[in-house]
Amino acid sequence: MINIYIGLSKNQISSYEEIIKENKNKDCENILISNKTLENDSILWNKVIRAEQSFNNQSNGTLSAIKNIIVKIKQYKLVIKELSIYKKEKKITFYFTYLEDILTNYLLLSFNKKMKGVVVEDGTLNYYPHTIKSLSKKKVFLKWFLSNLYNVRFKYYKGHSSGVEFEKVIKQYVRVPELSMFPEKSVKLPYPTRILNLTNTILIIGQEGYISQFGEEKYTNNLIDLTSLIKSMDYYSNIDRIYYKSHRNGKRIDIGVLKKQFIKKELVYLDSDEPLEDLFFKKLGSKSVFSFDSSALLNIYLEAEEEKKKELSFNVLLRYNSLLEPIFKKFEFNIYR
Repeated sequence: MINIYIGLSKNQISSYEEIIKENKNKDCENILISNKTLENDSILWNKVIRAEQSFNNQSNGTLSAIKNIIVKIKQYKLVIKELSIYKKEKKITFYFTYLEDILTNYLLLSFNKKMKGVVVEDGTLNYYPHTIKSLSKKKVFLKWFLSNLYNVRFKYYKGHSSGVEFEKVIKQYVRVPELSMFPEKSVKLPYPTRILNLTNTILIIGQEGYISQFGEEKYTNNLIDLTSLIKSMDYYSNIDRIYYKSHRNGKRIDIGVLKKQFIKKELVYLDSDEPLEDLFFKKLGSKSVFSFDSSALLNIYLEAEEEKKKELSFNVLLRYNSLLEPIFKKFEFNIYR
């Protein structure tokens, strides 16, 4: 049995490694597709195929987006070349997170007719309806045109963007199976319980991916509204330090906008490829966490020790995706409009 895992982020790789440890299947070969910026547990992998550059996308315009897609496709072609020995493998399973990625799309839908798929949660996508029609038409066309131009076929897909609806996808790993899309195909994703040292600080989780979807002006205005919400909290006057963690994808914001809102506070801007969850439990430990609808809110809550959960305050300014309200309500997060 050949198992291929595509790890576009450290969080994805960590989830895969938890699955491998839980399954304890010795009669298989585990192959990880990653890049040189991401770490992994070498003991768990039989083979690691590494791209030269990060898979992150921080493009800030059409030309930048085209360049970014082409760079990725060229890296993906090298990965596909290394995987070519498995093209006719009869027992092969592909672990991935969503079909929007060009390499993921190609490997599941075009690489090997015998390929089975397993979806692994990375974000909130698995908890609300999302199809290719939910994406920017321009972005989808660019991916389709450029990938096919470079002979890496990108197929328009039907159904949910996770790919869970495809017959060849046998299941999906999610943190909260009962609230996921297609719970009949869902099993619980294993994750660790982490030790947490709380600090009297505030963490803002950025979601710069929304800039490309809805525009920089709207994102900035919503961010200012989020800062107003923070300043309205009773405990705000007792806070000295505020962290802002940018998302690994999306255009970088003008941090000066936030500095103007928090003039008398120490504002620490975190722009790192390290997963926010790792930063939170190792270094930050903020008692109060604010965001629009980041999956990191859910991940931090679930991974925290039970006795510490009561001391944490999770705050959601639900401006972009109201379909996620049920999952935030389930864990009694504070929801604002």
